[in-house]
Amino acid sequence: MKRKTRYKEIHLTVKDIAEYCLVSRMTVRRWIKDGKLSAIKLPSGHYRIYNAGFRDFLERYNMPIKGELFESEYKRKEVT
Repeated sequence: MKRKTRYKEIHLTVKDIAEYCLVSRMTVRRWIKDGKLSAIKLPSGHYRIYNAGFRDFLERYNMPIKGELFESEYKRKEVT
């Protein structure tokens, strides 16, 4: 039986962000620690980042926004 998760929007990892921004995982953790990127810290010590929070971060720091990561978000905005 498949588990339902309460946090459907929290799905990006530190690794995902690092690969997207072409930086190290340590840099992403520093952004989180400095409050530049909002994240949820799991009991295991790992972080998860909201898709919308990551997009806000990219816009705030004038980083390019690639469509494939936010594709479903674009579709939602077009429909509404």
